[in-house]
Amino acid sequence: MKRSAFVHQGCVYAGDEEFLRMAVPFVDEGLRRDEPVLVTTTPANLDLVRAALGRHARHVDYAETAFFGRRPPQRVAAFLGWRHRHPRAARVRILAEPVWTGRSARQVEAWECMESALNAVLADTGIHMICPYDARTVEPEIVRNAHRTHPHMVAGTDVSDSPGYVEPVSFVRGRETPLRDRPGDAVTLTFTGDLSRMRHAIVMESAMLGLAGEQLMTFAAAVSELLTGADGDALPSVALWARPGEVVCDIHLPATTSLDPFIGLHPPTLDPRPGDGLWLARQICDHLDVRPGGDGTTIRLHTPNVRVAEAGRGV
Repeated sequence: MKRSAFVHQGCVYAGDEEFLRMAVPFVDEGLRRDEPVLVTTTPANLDLVRAALGRHARHVDYAETAFFGRRPPQRVAAFLGWRHRHPRAARVRILAEPVWTGRSARQVEAWECMESALNAVLADTGIHMICPYDARTVEPEIVRNAHRTHPHMVAGTDVSDSPGYVEPVSFVRGRETPLRDRPGDAVTLTFTGDLSRMRHAIVMESAMLGLAGEQLMTFAAAVSELLTGADGDALPSVALWARPGEVVCDIHLPATTSLDPFIGLHPPTLDPRPGDGLWLARQICDHLDVRPGGDGTTIRLHTPNVRVAEAGRGV
């Protein structure tokens, strides 16, 4: 079944009634058209939507937004996973409110870039998405950027073009900051074409820097996948070093390799394709940067070390 284009709308609201004037008609219209509907927002807004829908509330899927993809790559995977549960539907609806409170500047940047990337990554998925922004709690700069990452804005049932909208590649490239220089004690590994030997070296060096167990092996597998995806005659290199609470890895791909900023946001399929390794890396790493340069592309991965990973699990 051919799916329609992705529709991505933002909505800035400043009160419960204003939120419901947008949310309830959006959900109701989807139910009338027999379109699957997902609402992922704050617990308070979930209660508002359920109460307003009454007996129709049982026909909607709900998720607390704080747990529906904790990081941008997982959020994209959650959207696609829910979409794939409804393969026969030409169109589905998602009301998706991001969580902004308590995020660092770097995390906010990653989430804003994800909002922009959705316009490319979810194209032709048949998803109609509205992303609400609560002006009572969200920083004004984040609200301003909502107009840059959403082609359309919604107020109640009124839809208007966003005059500040920026195409995804331009938005993401415009937010990129130069990578910090590698420290002098970074360990550099040159890939000679022997993947088994290289993976062993990555495991040994990453263990020395503070990774262990399943996290270590998954990290090594992700780096190995990125190396196998390199094309051209020049061979990539890997650099590893430790920072407080994390291990950082640079993978430098030669000049013949070109990567777009959204590669790896689609989950792997049965048919291998470029970006599968990056998808794995994005899922396990706290942060991932893709930086093109005159001599090639650098992919920088940040993954928490053993102590931070255990703290996150409450160990």
